[in-house]
Amino acid sequence: MELYRSAQSKAKSNQPQHFYYSRTKLIAGTILWVVATAGFGYLTFAARNSGLVVLAIVGFVLFGCLGMLVNCIKPLGKLDQPGLTIGHDGIHFADGVHIAWEHIEENTYLDQSYMGIPIGKFVVVKTTLKKPKSKQYRVAALDMSSDEYLATCDRYSQG
Repeated sequence: MELYRSAQSKAKSNQPQHFYYSRTKLIAGTILWVVATAGFGYLTFAARNSGLVVLAIVGFVLFGCLGMLVNCIKPLGKLDQPGLTIGHDGIHFADGVHIAWEHIEENTYLDQSYMGIPIGKFVVVKTTLKKPKSKQYRVAALDMSSDEYLATCDRYSQG
């Protein structure tokens, strides 16, 4: 038995759900990685006479901080574009990959933390396709929770 829904509610439910990047999360991440990059930059500069192994280790960490900083700055220019779109035809990722519901074997939301410190949030989709066999997409900067993501996927995949 179907419950009554207005025409406006039905039309809205047929539209795909867009998840956008959170400006607050991206700015906080940018500030964090600027401070970390500056700190490890200073350590790299101070370790220039300490030996090649120490310089290589600190330089490697500095390079990682720079990579994370770039990953926070890049989406700031695309705040008006959805990072993830879920609709009746499947899941659309911001990098152009589309996976239809009939090709999805497993759809999980991973929220990783170490001793209470958040490390990463990922959507992992395993498919029956040859390519991509599995799609892992970082969603830590998106304005959504795991419950919201899974509820949206359930709503669109079943109807």
